[in-house]
Amino acid sequence: MSIITAVGETIKRYGCSVAIATGEKEVKTKAFVEPLRYKNKVYVGGQYHYLGYKQSEKYLYIGSPEYALSENATVIEMHNQKYIVKRCETYYADDRPVYVWAILLPYGTALEDDYESDRETD
Repeated sequence: MSIITAVGETIKRYGCSVAIATGEKEVKTKAFVEPLRYKNKVYVGGQYHYLGYKQSEKYLYIGSPEYALSENATVIEMHNQKYIVKRCETYYADDRPVYVWAILLPYGTALEDDYESDRETD
């Protein structure tokens, strides 16, 4: 069994049911969505933040490459929670797509990462 087949079968067998919506198009499939741990901060900006000053909830998505994701446009729903894709890439092996990974943020929440504050700080 090749790595490409093994990864695809693992996602289908153990992934959670998700809905992927980009614009009017929605598909249902299986994928993994999990909280992005503190040790992985290097992938999403690498800045330290004091508790209570900035919401930094981020999630990691691993799914099939057959469903395209678009940054700041695709919404992923799992277990009645919605997330928006902030960054995504496809992992390739032997020039063939194996899986797509993405960084997700909770959908509809005003996050400081999405705008610059016009308040001056002392």
